Amino acid sequence: MFKKGRTIISTDKKLRANLLSSKHPANKIKVAIAISSKAGNSVWRNRLKRIVRESIRQEMVFLKKQTNNNRQGLSLIFSPHRLSQGNDKKLFLRDIKPAVIDILDKITKTISRN
Repeated sequence: MFKKGRTIISTDKKLRANLLSSKHPANKIKVAIAISSKAGNSVWRNRLKRIVRESIRQEMVFLKKQTNNNRQGLSLIFSPHRLSQGNDKKLFLRDIKPAVIDILDKITKTISRN
């Protein structure tokens, strides 16, 4: 996934996603969130996972339409790029959601080109 896939970083450099697209007849989208234990304590890491999961859930409709049109399957791994508990003590959906939307927009542009 990390060798063959493509890395996409949000414009504000908070999040990154590793993308691997494939021509599968199932057209499934698989999403994972990976956060190193060095990023913060377990409460902070789990809050970040919940926020990223929720923002992906809210915006997944557009990505599903794009993958169904192109008949592709996607595997995504989201991880923090410049986010850590030292930099951002408190996380909110309004802070993380623009980064997720930016990444999903870049992914749809990448899919539509292929």
